[in-house]
Amino acid sequence: MMTKAKRNALWFGWSGFTGLLIFTGAIWAVDLSSTAQAEVQGKSVRLANFSLVVNKLSDGHAKILSTFAGPDGLTGLVVGPANGAGPKSIAWGIDGENGPVLIPGPVLDSQGKNLSQQAAERHGVIPKPMAGGKLAQAMLAAPGFTVGTKGPLFTVFLDPNCIFCHDFWTKAYPLAKEGKLRFKVVPVGFLKPSSLPKAVTILQSKDPMAAWAQNEVIFNVKTEAGGTTPAKVLDPKVLAEVKANTELLARTGEVATPTIVACLKGDKTPQVFHGMAPGMMADLGRGASIKGDGTCS
Repeated sequence: MMTKAKRNALWFGWSGFTGLLIFTGAIWAVDLSSTAQAEVQGKSVRLANFSLVVNKLSDGHAKILSTFAGPDGLTGLVVGPANGAGPKSIAWGIDGENGPVLIPGPVLDSQGKNLSQQAAERHGVIPKPMAGGKLAQAMLAAPGFTVGTKGPLFTVFLDPNCIFCHDFWTKAYPLAKEGKLRFKVVPVGFLKPSSLPKAVTILQSKDPMAAWAQNEVIFNVKTEAGGTTPAKVLDPKVLAEVKANTELLARTGEVATPTIVACLKGDKTPQVFHGMAPGMMADLGRGASIKGDGTCS
């Protein structure tokens, strides 16, 4: 039985921060009192029961690969595809009086630390995020295109079907054309089934910058879909490049777009930003350029 805790509270939720999106539900808020913790910790972990829950919720597509001790009586579960091919993710289990309870989302402690992400890094589910300098170097060397010829240079991961990328583009593109800033676009494709072929189509075109600009001009805001029509034939080399770009995005610690790597005013090394905060565009215009060695000019 789980009761309300006055301290040592954990927050459970689902944001799909990494890996395998296989579950259809989540426990959004659970607090474990010391009494409940003792009750849970006093039970033996019935791995078979957790396996049954994972199998049921994933419709047989996932299985438990390993377990580890979690905080406050939780059992950490490393979950992966049943066929062994594909990404892994972290889930949490409680062996309660009424049967096993599965928590497929992030667990945050009272300080706001994402224990799920920490566990994912510790157990090899996701790599530790790259430092801003190394990431900037990798992005400058990655396949893509640069918009603008003057102003501070920064890099950004964009998905052609990303509504937030569309918002970024509508704000940044005019400034780049005016010579107030420059940005290197590293195309990725993960949001929708059409994202990868659209990104490849744009990158394999004669003028990727113009092709991306056109994608945004006819972007469908209601359906959150870029205007590019995927080519009937995708260049295998470019396809591999966009996939590699998407893998590089994952090295930032979060598969999300736009992810911006930039030198703001006073920075010695580039910072990584997942998303664009209000007023950030002005800060980017006042910042410094990323140099080829991953430092700020």
